[in-house]
Amino acid sequence: MLITTPLKYAAWYYLPGYATRQLLSIFHVAYTRILRRPPPAPGTPAYALHYRMTYLLFAVLYLLYNLYDAAATMEPNYYEMLGLTPAADENMLKTAFRQFARRYHPDRVGVQGEALFIEVRDAYDALKSPVKRFAYERFGPEALKWAQCTTLREYVRHGLLQASGFYIVSLCSLVFFSFLNPASTVSYWRYVMLAFTAVYELLFLLNPSPSPVSEPTFSSVIFTDPTTATHASFFSFLWPHRVPYQHVRFLHTLWVLGCFALSNVAPVVFPTPSAALQEQWIINEVQQIAALSTAIAREANAQLSTLFHAMHGPRTGTPASADTFPYLGELPNGGKPADEVVALLAAEMEHLILETQMRADGGSLKSAVDNAVERRKREDARVGRRPSARALWQNGSAVGVRPGAAVASPSSVRKERVLGYVRGRSRSLG
Repeated sequence: MLITTPLKYAAWYYLPGYATRQLLSIFHVAYTRILRRPPPAPGTPAYALHYRMTYLLFAVLYLLYNLYDAAATMEPNYYEMLGLTPAADENMLKTAFRQFARRYHPDRVGVQGEALFIEVRDAYDALKSPVKRFAYERFGPEALKWAQCTTLREYVRHGLLQASGFYIVSLCSLVFFSFLNPASTVSYWRYVMLAFTAVYELLFLLNPSPSPVSEPTFSSVIFTDPTTATHASFFSFLWPHRVPYQHVRFLHTLWVLGCFALSNVAPVVFPTPSAALQEQWIINEVQQIAALSTAIAREANAQLSTLFHAMHGPRTGTPASADTFPYLGELPNGGKPADEVVALLAAEMEHLILETQMRADGGSLKSAVDNAVERRKREDARVGRRPSARALWQNGSAVGVRPGAAVASPSSVRKERVLGYVRGRSRSLG
């Protein structure tokens, strides 16, 4: 015998834990006999893993049982009483009701069948009207008692107002439970499940009725034809003789069961880490950040040392070495490079920035620079020589210095930097 609905929901709070302990003891007995080794002791990570997996398995099985219970105890609709499908036309309804009347008329079965016969007769009278049939299929037998509704629009408006009561109560319940337990990790997913339930209910309520020739198949569920007037849902594939209001009630049951299952399964399967584990995680993250910072600093020092070497040797005529600019550690000359090298580096960076900006800005200045470069290439081609990059550095051509010209002093370099900054600002300001 199927358990009642309140007990079915309340069992989520004690049944999974109790069943998990019993199943886990049976599993550990089989574990010892098959693997020939003792089971993990309570409190160990292996035991905790076995407990979580057993709990998850039982929770899934219990959820499937509850869904089967909800589907099996669903009250039949009028089409099922008459032995028809929801796609039956008026002639099929008339024939099915005549057969039902011959079989279950009170004169034939007695007084005990009078209530059923009157209910089906009233249903048949209502289903002959297309408007009432549409309302019944979406909002259930209660829609046939809405005497104030006469048109399709009125039925839909009144039915949506009735359906909104479920979501108002559900939303208030979610807000209340979130207020009681603000640190819950499943609150967000309850709202997501409620939103999906509302969307699918609207699809069931507002979707057109199936035509007499449309029968849901597995391919129509997986590959929906967008040109058809209606689509076959997964529920209609499982229960082809049911109507939308039955699917909506099953959706409501599915959401409630999902909330109970999620609230009880998530804390066990995905437990909150302890304070010691959180502290260890923070320490590991800080160590990783420190290691990355050290690697970045080492890489930056290597790039700076390489740049110093490139400036020192070709421009001063002295070979660069690790003693002049060590890869890491303190530099000579009081921990800083020589002034002339800094001046040369500043001038080189200024020329590089100016050249990049000129090429990016475009216009007549960029054209002039490109023409000067092309003219120099043609002159070199006529002479029949192609200077190497090292020769250009030694001759000063790489930074715009004429061959044989003396290296500027630090003061003149700083003055040129100021003038270059003024020129750059003037260019950027138009």
